[in-house]
Amino acid sequence: MVIRHLINVVGSFLTDGEGLSIPFGQVLIFVLVNSYCLLLSKYKLGLLVTYCFVFYWGFISNREYFIDRFGNTSWGLIVYVLAGIFMVIIFAISFFQADRE
Repeated sequence: MVIRHLINVVGSFLTDGEGLSIPFGQVLIFVLVNSYCLLLSKYKLGLLVTYCFVFYWGFISNREYFIDRFGNTSWGLIVYVLAGIFMVIIFAISFFQADRE
């Protein structure tokens, strides 16, 4: 029952055309910074920049929209934060490893 409700909510969120907004200026900054990282072969830094932008757009900038769409599902917030912490740990470990070239 809960899984079916979750699938319906996620499906309506993905097909809804009115909601999630990302300012064009921020997208332009994102593309420029990531292009710079790729040109300098700083792939790990590019991944970290991408993670930071996605976290900002998904959690900070559009937080009210997600709360309106998903209601008071506290477990969704917990999963989001745990996934974020896991990714930060992976990035921290990868920065300390030497590049193989």
